[in-house]
Amino acid sequence: MNPDPSEVRSRAIETTMAQFNFAKVVAAAAAVGWNISTRPQQDGGVPIPDEMRRIARELLEKAWDDEEAQNCEYCHGGLRASRTDGCLSLQFVIEESYFVAAVDAVEPASPEE
Repeated sequence: MNPDPSEVRSRAIETTMAQFNFAKVVAAAAAVGWNISTRPQQDGGVPIPDEMRRIARELLEKAWDDEEAQNCEYCHGGLRASRTDGCLSLQFVIEESYFVAAVDAVEPASPEE
């Protein structure tokens, strides 16, 4: 018998949220002076853990529900929710860099072309 998809979704999101150490993220964000842009806008300072949890849950739900892509990620203010081959993950990212071969390796066209 296959599990109910809504139960799997709920379990994936709840388990990911429960395992994520929001207190550690708040401490790291405070240490580097991080301020997540929030809706509605908060004046200055690191968002409270409840706000981070709300943002994280929204990102996880979007990542799980994105049926258009087998693998996807959604980010907001350093929080990143990813779904890859049925694996749901949540991260707090401070710094990263990308090189996209299909875009970055192409020589720019000269203005005369």
